[in-house]
Amino acid sequence: MSSPHPPRDPKQLLVEMDARIKVRDIREWEKLKHQVSIKWWESGLLLLLFLSGLGILVTIAKLVPRDNGLLYAFILVWFGLFVLAVIACLEFLVLKFRALRRMQTEMNRHLLDQEKAMKAIRDYLEAREEFLSSSSEEEPEAESGQTT
Repeated sequence: MSSPHPPRDPKQLLVEMDARIKVRDIREWEKLKHQVSIKWWESGLLLLLFLSGLGILVTIAKLVPRDNGLLYAFILVWFGLFVLAVIACLEFLVLKFRALRRMQTEMNRHLLDQEKAMKAIRDYLEAREEFLSSSSEEEPEAESGQTT
């Protein structure tokens, strides 16, 4: 019993599978790129967060009774620090997201450069293989011409 033969040329099948994998990777890359892209509302969200924190701080200042001045100052200062800490944490996250976006752009550039380099190497190897195969075909003809 003979071994089953592939339905197509194995090299062609390899090229097609490589192309499918690349297309899938490009689609996934574009989807992720869209998810981390800068949105118009991000800056407005930080402004809204700051204004709402300021509004809550003013509300607490008006609601806390001023009978005990030390307690009033204590509550106001600590709540102000809490609002600033929340805003700083969110700003930190936004800065990290921006850094990730820059990193994604750089990685995309590096991947494209690597792909170009790999294509150049493949082209070089194919040209070398063709040269070696053509030179090995010419050698027997040269030897047969010398013996006659």
